[in-house]
Amino acid sequence: MTVISQDSESRADVTAPVRIPLRYDNRITLQKLEVFCSVVELGGVSRAAEHLWVAQSVVSGHLRSLQERLGVQMLYRDGQKMKLTEAGEQVYQWASETLAETRELMRHLDDLHTISSGRLSLATSLTVGSYLMPPILAEFGRDRPGAVITMSVSDPETAFAAVASSDCDMGIVIAGAGYEHPNVQSEEIGREQIALVAATETLLEFETISLADLSEIPVVAPPAGNRARDAIDRLLAELGAGPQNVTMELGHPEAMKRVIRSGATACLLFRTCVEDELAAGSLREIPIEDGDLTVPVLSIMRADRRLSSLPAQLIERTRAYLAAR
Repeated sequence: MTVISQDSESRADVTAPVRIPLRYDNRITLQKLEVFCSVVELGGVSRAAEHLWVAQSVVSGHLRSLQERLGVQMLYRDGQKMKLTEAGEQVYQWASETLAETRELMRHLDDLHTISSGRLSLATSLTVGSYLMPPILAEFGRDRPGAVITMSVSDPETAFAAVASSDCDMGIVIAGAGYEHPNVQSEEIGREQIALVAATETLLEFETISLADLSEIPVVAPPAGNRARDAIDRLLAELGAGPQNVTMELGHPEAMKRVIRSGATACLLFRTCVEDELAAGSLREIPIEDGDLTVPVLSIMRADRRLSSLPAQLIERTRAYLAAR
C-alpha cells in the first residue's frame, strides 16, 4: 500500500469504507505515531523529516508501516498539499491523545524518582514571564524549596500550543479576545493594567490625560501586529478612544523604556513592565482620567486534565498577587 495517493486519485477513492484489521497489531510504536503527527502538523513529509532530523525515506517508511498495521489509508495528496482521509482524522486524534498522555505519564514517573516535592513546567507570554512571574516564583520557591519549576517565555499562541500538547503542565498569559484552543481551558485570574508612562521631564503639561487627548500625543509602541499592541489598540477602540499616535515602533518593552527615559515622548505599557521604574522615579505615570485600561490575565491547562496540587497553588499565589496590586 502506498503512503500517499497520486494526484489523480480522487477524494472518493481514499474515503471509501476502510478495512479494519481483524486484530490489534502490537507492532504499532510511539515513534510511528510521532512521525505521523509531525507530518500532519507540519504539512508534509519533508518538513517532518527536517523537524525529526531523519531522512524523508525514514518518515515515508514509518507512515507506510503504520498504514499497513492499521489496514487503512490515512493521507492523500490534493495538489501540493497532503490531507487526512476520514480514517486518517480518527487515527490522528487517537495518536495525538496517546502521545500527550504518554508525555504526561513520563513526567509523573520522573517525579517519582526525584527527591523533590514537585515538578512544574510553565508556559508564559512575554510580559508575564519577564516581569509578572519572577517575584511570584521567588516567593513561591521559598515556600516550596523542593519544587522544580521550568518556565518558558514566548507568546500566547505558543503557550496555548505547549499546554495543548502537554509539553507544559500549565500556562499563565496576558491575552485579549480571540485566544482559544479546543484542548485547552482558560480562567481569568486577574487583570493587568495598562499605564501611560513618560520621562520625568516630558509632557509636564499633563498631570492627567483624557482618552480623547490620548491620541494627540506622540507615543512609542510595539510594531503593528504585535500581540500587546493589538490588545491595547482593541481596548482603546472599545472605549471609544482614537488610535495611538505612534511615531516609533520597538519590539521589546526594555527598548521602549530606554527610549522613553531618554525623553522620546510617552508609551502605553503593561504596568508590571514599569513598576520598578515608577517606584525608582526614573519614569512617571500620567493617569488616564476617564478610562479603565485593563486586560485579563489567564491561567490555562488542558481541558481533559485535573489540576494537581503544585500548579493549583501557583495559580492561587498569582491570583492573590494580582488582587493585591
